[in-house]
Amino acid sequence: MFFPSRQSFLRVVDVTKRFPGVLALDSVTLELYLSEIHSILGENGSGKSTLAKVIAGIYVPDRGYIEILGKPMKLLSPVDAVNYGIYYIPQNPNLVERLTVVENILIALKSYSAFARVSEVRSLIVEESQKIGSLIDPEAEVSELSYTQRQIVELVKASLLRARVLLVDEVTTYLPTSVREKFYSYLRKLKSENKIVLLITHKVSEAVDVADRITVMRSGRIVKTIEKAEFDVDYVRKLMFGENGYISEPPKNVLLKDLTTENRRAVVKLDRVWVISESRGYALKDIELSVKPGEILGVVGISGSGQRELAEVLVGLRSIRSGRYYVDGLDVTNRGPEAIRAAGIGFISETPLYHNLSGDLSLVENLALATYGKLFLPLKLLTAKTRELMEKYGIISTSPKTPVKVLSGGNIMRFTIARELEFAKKALIVLNPSRSLDEKFKWSFINTIKNISRSTDMSVIYISESLDEVLQVSDTVAVINGGRIVGVFSRESVEREVLEKLMVM
Repeated sequence: MFFPSRQSFLRVVDVTKRFPGVLALDSVTLELYLSEIHSILGENGSGKSTLAKVIAGIYVPDRGYIEILGKPMKLLSPVDAVNYGIYYIPQNPNLVERLTVVENILIALKSYSAFARVSEVRSLIVEESQKIGSLIDPEAEVSELSYTQRQIVELVKASLLRARVLLVDEVTTYLPTSVREKFYSYLRKLKSENKIVLLITHKVSEAVDVADRITVMRSGRIVKTIEKAEFDVDYVRKLMFGENGYISEPPKNVLLKDLTTENRRAVVKLDRVWVISESRGYALKDIELSVKPGEILGVVGISGSGQRELAEVLVGLRSIRSGRYYVDGLDVTNRGPEAIRAAGIGFISETPLYHNLSGDLSLVENLALATYGKLFLPLKLLTAKTRELMEKYGIISTSPKTPVKVLSGGNIMRFTIARELEFAKKALIVLNPSRSLDEKFKWSFINTIKNISRSTDMSVIYISESLDEVLQVSDTVAVINGGRIVGVFSRESVEREVLEKLMVM
């Protein structure tokens, strides 16, 4: 179909990229138009992030090239890409934690040979952050910023560097719903300014809602590029997963475990716990929770209700001001993550490279550190176990010796899940795990959690902003609002409308 009003700015021409043992991109050709939001959609490991990094000059293709305004260009580094108006925003912001926002941006501009006055940078930080609805103090240390605010800092960099093409790689994965909508509005504003937004995502609904065109990738190849008029969620899912490989609905609920007659001691118990927030108020207020052997407790609430703080308390990363925390009857209050982990508590975080894994270490090294502690096991045995988990959980990596940081976000989360399920003996704490997972693996993971809980008596606390997920996985549902537990219900008897009202009251 011919669109004479469109102006092509950038073309990817027959690009192939190989890593040892993996064909990441296979003869990919793609065209980007000015004034469009173009979404690259695919499941984890489909090649979408690799494609973005080739366009951004982070990876050099083995074959093929990039055209800008009809002329082939050599993009041998991110500096080259920035000089052509291309800027890449990664899922995990590339900032120095101990420097201020202004200092981070000035360092970035200097590295790209760009000049800006300090006063100009300060003003732009305030201006851009206000547009997205999350005001940032330019003099704040990055370590004090939320994930959302850090992503805004990356947007400020792009603005100061006068980017024409903005590559947004799974940035919305960790954004709260309210902020996500403002972020989409900001992307539409960039489109209205004759710029290009390439939105990398594994979320079908996001691509359908935001994009003007969608390109679906699978196994390093482009399956199809479709126009707005062709957007249909089920059709896009079929393109993404294949005719027989996609899931249009969550799997049917298996029978809930009968916990009413069990009188065993709680595996995890919080007794009237109060926790201080960063603003010196209370992030958690008088929390009482208990989870029996084999029980899955879902904790649901809108973003910012205390979910992250609750998870951090449960794994020993946040101090308790008053109240007690027990694991299998043992008081572990403020004893730190080592004691809680030694008690058999696993943790699947929404940000695994921050809470779970060392990006510089290999898969096998990360498995050894977390799973086996101070036991010295033969490397051959550890490597075999890593390969087994890679195959079982569909982790795409060249080898067990691959550094974790080079994996896609989805594969990092899959490895985190595999490692923590291997480790956890008594209980598993789960915080927003599906944000980095494609739809197909998300429901597979939920089924796995349920099956393990029923077969091994492992307790699970599943903390999420997704009511659909919590209703699918849980035996018992607790609602958190404003740092308080405002209701606890049996999944069998509670109505969805009741939970929704408690979440927003």
